[in-house]
Amino acid sequence: MSKVLLLRFPSRRAFTLVELLVVIAIIGVLVALLLPAVQQAREAARRMQCGNNMKQLGLALHNYHDTFGTFPCNIWTSPDGQPNAFSFLSLMLPHLEQSSLHSQLDFRVPFNDSASSSNRTLVQTPIQAFICPSDPTPAVRSDIARSWEWPRPSTASAINTGGPAGVTCYKGFMGVGFASNPANGLFERQPANAVRFRDIVDGTSNVFGLIEQSPSYAPWCAWAGTNGVWVGSTDQGRINEVRFHFPTIDNTEVGIGYRYAPSSLHPGGVFATFADGSVHFLPETIDSVVYRGLGCHNDALPVGGFGAMNN
Repeated sequence: MSKVLLLRFPSRRAFTLVELLVVIAIIGVLVALLLPAVQQAREAARRMQCGNNMKQLGLALHNYHDTFGTFPCNIWTSPDGQPNAFSFLSLMLPHLEQSSLHSQLDFRVPFNDSASSSNRTLVQTPIQAFICPSDPTPAVRSDIARSWEWPRPSTASAINTGGPAGVTCYKGFMGVGFASNPANGLFERQPANAVRFRDIVDGTSNVFGLIEQSPSYAPWCAWAGTNGVWVGSTDQGRINEVRFHFPTIDNTEVGIGYRYAPSSLHPGGVFATFADGSVHFLPETIDSVVYRGLGCHNDALPVGGFGAMNN
């Protein structure tokens, strides 16, 4: 009889559909658990960089004071008495390793003078030391408030037609109230009165110098212009309050009271550089009396133990 040769093929084991679905579900759960941790790690890195930026600005303020005997102030007139409107940040450029840019700016004419094509181009320069890495605002914008310019366009249709200009997330604290005169903060809106260390009677560790204000919520944000580099504490001027009233990013000139106040895209608060050069993170929950006290440098009522966290 002939023998039949039977061939045996090895059986192959494969995943069932149920097993694949279980694995995919497990991977999805792991990703969902890890993603917040990754985001927190990234924000921690961004916060560290932001704090470092503000530390460098604090050192620049001190270096400027060592050189000129005062803190820098906005320039409202040129040497021939014409409107000029360069910001104090423009004057600090040599102390931020931006000497080349500073030397090219023509401080004899308005910073946005259409006759000075050089100035109009230079003020569009993005400066990383002025940008918070947590803020999504473009470093150069063409939709900022018309009032960053000088002279200011008079027509209402010019709202949010200023620029193009480089923006800043870090501004000088003007003080308590709007356009207080004389200023009770280190940086006055107008007219600019220079403040010296000896004028800070409350103690340099108890007074705001610079503070965050997000260009995403503040239409006045050009680093070169006087009307874009100050923050004030108004009746509506609590930290990040603008974000509560405008949940989506919005930099129009509506609800301006809220937009004078500090704001940032950091969860829970903003960074501030104090007059002594130290950097602190100010929580949104900071007591309003304490917050206002830190904004005033000359009321002889120093505020201590304000609950801010060192960077």
